[in-house]
Amino acid sequence: MTPLSVRSFPRWPSAALRSGRIPLFAAVCLAVTAPQSVWAQAAERGPVVLGIGTGARAEGLGGAFQPGANDPNAAFVNPALAAIADGFRLGFERFDTEGTAASLSTASDWYGGGVFGAIQVLDWNGAPAGQYPGGLDPLLEAGQPGSTELALSAGYGRSLFGVRAGIGAKYLMQRIGDSNAATVAVDLGLAQRLGPGWIHFAVRNLGEATNWSEGDVELPTEVALGWGAYGRPLGPLDVGGAIDVTRRADGEWLTRGGLEFGYWPVRGRTFVGRVGLRSVPEGDASPVSFGGSFWGDSIVLDYAFHSVDGTDGVHRFTLGWR
Repeated sequence: MTPLSVRSFPRWPSAALRSGRIPLFAAVCLAVTAPQSVWAQAAERGPVVLGIGTGARAEGLGGAFQPGANDPNAAFVNPALAAIADGFRLGFERFDTEGTAASLSTASDWYGGGVFGAIQVLDWNGAPAGQYPGGLDPLLEAGQPGSTELALSAGYGRSLFGVRAGIGAKYLMQRIGDSNAATVAVDLGLAQRLGPGWIHFAVRNLGEATNWSEGDVELPTEVALGWGAYGRPLGPLDVGGAIDVTRRADGEWLTRGGLEFGYWPVRGRTFVGRVGLRSVPEGDASPVSFGGSFWGDSIVLDYAFHSVDGTDGVHRFTLGWR
């Protein structure tokens, strides 16, 4: 595995997806279907914190976000979903013994739509000789300088012409050893009801590269299309699922999805189990993840596990209020 430095972040990809529903979809699609040379500039990648995921529920679903869940972790996926989010989520993630991540997201109704704010922090304490899923592949190798990354996000979404649209802004900071770099980025999103669930489309991490003395490091721009629904009755269970297809800026396609099964023996007390699958283009991470939840009247407790060969795996916890 190549030692990680400010010049060796794997490049993140984007996706070009079409829809003829409204002109805004077409405009966004045209922007991201530029010639391949645009997506294949440098091999360096920006802050890895942008790829650590969106909470334990999504992790249990293979990394796919459940859009109809009123989950403020939508702040990390699609700003248009802020218009249907509420409450707060506090997340914690442990990557074997070498990395720790934390997140806080909140959303509320505001001026006919929804507003959200979020923060993500990632700290690498040096690194094992292992591979990790998604944007954390690879981690720092042993003996490399530690890295701390921060992402602050805020945005707004509302209904426009029958489709929910949103925009989010991010301030990104990255520290590797004694060096620091910062930049800003923008997310754009659309969402619309489709059947029993929601379909959503987003362009993430549009912005200027971070500038280091060794050179520029491009942001992990990507485009994603997803769908999800929950609460369909199946005997004594409530069943849901989500799927997400993402095209990264290097042309790589990622597919993530999963199913969840809820059982409520007493109204207001729901127990949920999840299983997810994902494509893993690099490293030793398993394509399978598992998760579970307890939902009270207002409280949310989520957990997910994703195994990685040769390590203790990835454990993710989320505490929320709805």
